Order: sequence, then structure tokens, then C-alpha cells
Amino acid sequence: MRSGDDKSGEKRNRLSAAQRLAAMKPRAPKYRFLIAWDSRKNLLRFGCGSGDYALTIDSNGKLEKEIWTNDSAAKLRSECVKRFKSNGAKVEGPGLLTRSEKFLRSYVHVRDERLYLLWAVWGIGTYLYPLFSHYGYMFVHSRFPRSGKTRLEEILSHLCFEATVPLNSPTIPTIRETAAEGRTVILDTLERWKGKNPEAHCAAMELLDAGFRNGGTVAKMVSAGDGNWKKEHFPVYAPYVLAAIDRESLTDTARDRSFVIEMHRKPITIKKQKYNFDRCEQECEPLRDDLYRWALENAALLAATYESAEMEAAVDALELNDRAADIWKPLLAVARVLGSAEVWQPLISLAIEMSRDPESEERERVRAIAQLLRKLVNGSGAAVGITSDFVSHLLTHGLEITERDLHDMLSQWGFSQESVRLAQGPRRAWELQDARLAEIERENGPISPS
Repeated sequence: MRSGDDKSGEKRNRLSAAQRLAAMKPRAPKYRFLIAWDSRKNLLRFGCGSGDYALTIDSNGKLEKEIWTNDSAAKLRSECVKRFKSNGAKVEGPGLLTRSEKFLRSYVHVRDERLYLLWAVWGIGTYLYPLFSHYGYMFVHSRFPRSGKTRLEEILSHLCFEATVPLNSPTIPTIRETAAEGRTVILDTLERWKGKNPEAHCAAMELLDAGFRNGGTVAKMVSAGDGNWKKEHFPVYAPYVLAAIDRESLTDTARDRSFVIEMHRKPITIKKQKYNFDRCEQECEPLRDDLYRWALENAALLAATYESAEMEAAVDALELNDRAADIWKPLLAVARVLGSAEVWQPLISLAIEMSRDPESEERERVRAIAQLLRKLVNGSGAAVGITSDFVSHLLTHGLEITERDLHDMLSQWGFSQESVRLAQGPRRAWELQDARLAEIERENGPISPS
């Protein structure tokens, strides 16, 4: 119907420009049902229930009827809402953090103990992410399969705000619709996109270009009826957990917006709880209830802490690049409000280490490989052996590398394989001269400041 075909349209057309200007009203902001932050009123809002029983609870305790026709109900339970409204004992931040860490630690193995803290704080932050200008992606990768990536995602799917189960390279519309609901999006095996569907991989990376920034949207043409189409924007700002074998499965831009963590295989001597979805969900439910309550109780304080001059100065003091500062600031603000004195320094050290130049990290790795291979140098001034023996030696010292990668690296260093008599007989083997290994070690040493 044309605007002039109805009386209201005719009336608007008769208004002067000045009258139109005077009659203009600001468009009310759109809020997601599952989670929303009203910065004008300093209110956090969660959705609860679904269908005819859908409602929202604000951090000021106000309940309102809503419409939520999604097939699945929100995970926020009515018992949790009632407990929050009763104004009973508050959820203690340090205890909440300890419980979150313990839950992660019981199922997931990682060499760096500080990562349990990082994952716990990041998970707690997912219940408040609309307060922040950015929320960094959690990206885990490994050089070998069975290194705990999917297990971490499974555990985070129970702990984080309205999280999905790990999704194996789903369609882009699925990711877009899930993110638009405001959920924590968990994506597994990203390398499948890159290897099997380059177009889907490119589309996913474009979505991730927008998904870490508050207000980030992607556009889609949708039917307007009668064969017409219109452009519609979908909000995709949400917490994302990403996993891949290949670190390069994410573009440089997406990695720049991520907490990039390399996972390693768990030694068989270390025992963790076996994962069972139902048991894990039951175990995590009371913890998740308290995460909702803590978020509602502390949203206003967290917003003030995040925007404070003190927090800005604390982040500036770390001398991070701009992107790293964007994604670390929310976690440091959450850590401050949690109130645990033991949190701050480990997170600070991680922020500094994880924000280093990737080229610097690779130089350190190359230097470590050269140092470890020099331990095998014999009396003739060379380390002699086949590739698999060298790989076993490196693995014994905690440095993971595939035979193909080591073969290529040694070739790049100028070494070649020749027929050599070993204990098991003549074999094509390497003779790695100590002088050349020492040279590689020096070349990849720390770069002196200019």
C-alpha cells in the first residue's frame, strides 16, 4: 500500500518540514530477549521461559511479560529468579570464581594453570557481555588431534551464558540466527570450512569480523511479501568459542580479536572426569544459577568499573596494542568486581604474554627446537638421527611438532638427509651440525630494542 492511500499517510504528507521535525520521535532501541543492557537506566535484563510463559527480569528486580516464540526456552530457571527477587544472601564473587575454576579443572587438562582462571573469568563475563564495547573470541587450536579442544568446548557449553553445544562447522545462517538471539556460540572443527567449503569459510570470517564488537551486525535480504525483498540487519555481537586443528583456520583479523590458546595432549598419568552431558548439566546447574544472580546483582557496579578512569589507566599501563586492550579490558573489569585478590596478577601476566607479536612466539619456538636438538650432538659435532627420533626427543621435552613440520624446518635450515649407518643399520638420516644449530639459535634470539 502506498503512503498516500490511507488517511494517516495523507495527513503526514500535508505536514510541513518544520512540523515533521517537531513530530519526530527517537526510535526505541531493539533489545534481545535473552540478554540486554539498558545503558541509560543502568539495567541488565535476562529472558526467562518461552511462549505464553516468557518474561524478563531486570537487575532492579522488575518482572515483565514478553513474547519469546523460539522453540527452546531460556536456561534461566524460575527458581533462580525467585531467589534473586527475595533479596536474600548475595552471591560471593571469590567463591563463584573458585567454583567455576574447579568445574573446568575437573574435566579439562592444560599445562598453564593460569588458563583455568582465564576461562573462568571469560565464562563469567559472558553473562554480562552487552555491557562492554568488545568481547574477545576464545580460540583454541592444537598441532595434534585429541588435545582437549572439544572437551573444553563441551564444558564451556554448560558454564557460559545460554551456550550452544559445540557445533561442527554449521551453516552461516545457523550461526547468524544463534548469535542474533544473544547466545554464546560454540563452533568446532573450523578447518572443515576452509578445506571443504571456501565460500562458507569466507562468510564465517566476515561474520566474525563483526561479532566481537558491540553493535556489530550482518545484513541479509529477506522477503517483504509480494515478491519484494528488503535488507535486514542481524545483531551478531556475542561470545564465541572457536576450535580448530590448524591455527590458520582463522584469518589474521579474527585471531587478532581472539584469546589464542594452543592445547596439548593430556599425559595418560593425569586423570580427569569423564564427560557425560546429563551428569555435567546437573552438576553445573546450581553454578549457572549463581552466575545469573551474580550478574544481576553486580551489573551496575561492573559497568562503572569498566568505564572508570582507574580501569583505563590499569589497561594503559600494560602497553597492549589497541585490539588486545579492547578484549582484555572486560575481563580485567570482571576480575576486579569479583573481588578475589589472587586473580589480578595471573591475568595481567597472561595479557602481556598472549598479546606478544606472533612472529616473536615463532622465533622462540624455533630457538627452542634448535636448543633441544643440540642436546643430541655427538662427539663428532653433529646430531645424527632420523626425523621420528628427533620428534620423539622434542616431545619428551614438551615441544610438540609433526614429522612433516620438522622435516620441512630442517630442510629450510639447509640440512639434507643422507645414507648414514645407525645402530639399526644404514638409514637415510640427518646430520645436524652443531655450528649450524647454534647459528639458528642465535638468529632467533630476542630482538634488541632499536
